[in-house]
Amino acid sequence: MGKTRLRVGYVGVAFESYYADEHDQYRRAINGLERLAEELDFDLVSIDHGIGDLEAARQAADHLSGCGLDFLVLQAAACASGELLQPLAAVAPRLGLWATPEPVLEGSIQLHSLVSTNHFASIIRRYLREEGVPFKWFLGHIDEPETVRRFEVTFRALKGIKAMSTARIGWIGGISPGFYNMLFEEDSLESRFGTTVGTHTIDEVVSLAKSIETGSARSVVQMATDLATEVTAPSIGMDRNARLYLALRRLIESEGYDALAVQCWPSFQEDFDMAPCMAYSLLGSEDGLAVSCEGDVPGAVSMLLMNSMSSNHGSSTLLDLTTLDLEADAALLWHCGVTPRHFGAGNGIRWVDHVTLGRKSDLRYGVSGDLLFAPQSTTIAYAGDDFGELFIATAEVVDTGKAGFDGTRGWFRDFRLNGEPIELMDLVNTVMVQGREHHYAVAQGDLSSELAEVAAWLGMRTTRAIPMRDHLQVVELND
Repeated sequence: MGKTRLRVGYVGVAFESYYADEHDQYRRAINGLERLAEELDFDLVSIDHGIGDLEAARQAADHLSGCGLDFLVLQAAACASGELLQPLAAVAPRLGLWATPEPVLEGSIQLHSLVSTNHFASIIRRYLREEGVPFKWFLGHIDEPETVRRFEVTFRALKGIKAMSTARIGWIGGISPGFYNMLFEEDSLESRFGTTVGTHTIDEVVSLAKSIETGSARSVVQMATDLATEVTAPSIGMDRNARLYLALRRLIESEGYDALAVQCWPSFQEDFDMAPCMAYSLLGSEDGLAVSCEGDVPGAVSMLLMNSMSSNHGSSTLLDLTTLDLEADAALLWHCGVTPRHFGAGNGIRWVDHVTLGRKSDLRYGVSGDLLFAPQSTTIAYAGDDFGELFIATAEVVDTGKAGFDGTRGWFRDFRLNGEPIELMDLVNTVMVQGREHHYAVAQGDLSSELAEVAAWLGMRTTRAIPMRDHLQVVELND
């Protein structure tokens, strides 16, 4: 990620008979957009004067067309002619139509901005429908909180789309046995997001891990030990996870990968006598890299998308919907030890023997993370196998007084699906009846609006609730 930056353009249009200049519409807009560009880390290309006639619009369009814009903010700084729209709408693949409020509500009209924005939207939908220009409208001044939030959602969503358009995911070892619902349509992934996949074998990675210098591995073991609140895993497991951590980092650097999907069982146990959970967790917490376990490429896509829109350094994680506590109205989302440590209170994590593998024998596979999530807001998402639908939910991690199962886990409550409250059993019914993939990418904070905007720009469906009923419910996958 970070190979390409989002590039946003700004141009303001107005008839000279209105008062855009007198109310400082252009400079106020550009100053605010520059602040957002610095805060959200994108490039801004601005036309610093108003555009009032068709020839000026064509000249501005010629200049902006050569700037490689991903998004153009077209502000009706005041009332403007509809003929200015067509050349300007062609300079970027996505468009923002921006209206500002009137400075006074009586006497001589000053701006007439809203009506021109309505005019432009109507022209796009009716006169320019063959061009298929996608647009989002805005109303308000750039220094007003509600307006800023609406722009922030758009810029984060577009950063995510831009990042995914050049992203590469390393797929190592394929899926774990029987995980057929994690198979995916690679052509659909590339056509929807632009993301590509490179494949590697477990043997290739194990050979690289075995070649890691002993001193480098010891340094990682020491680092992981210093980060932990307790270490009960065997030293050989710590060493092998350190080697795998460094091997995966080298693979990421040499191949230019932005995320990984790695089969974690059974091949690593058969080929290297280890469970790789600690290595994945460290890549997420210390390097901010999304690593999905069990070879789940759509899971890695979902994690990477949220990472690209988040201000957090650390990565999102991948979890199962494991059990319900109906008394607490909460669901336990869990995995066997891969979550980055920043999901816990005080960034603390324990390194322990793997919590399921080898527990009925004398084998010690280590190393899993053991971590109970701290109370926090989260976003839960998953892009399905054909990448035509996006599951978008939010939930609060809460303290129910129960520790949950050993591994990395949290109790989730107060779910919202597509921004609407949903009862716990209705949520479970939705994923069961639709046969949703059984993994869920989970990020810190609320990214639901950004994800919904990504889906809208890319023409994806979003998962709709199916309330639980006592009778059989049958739906088609694309319903």
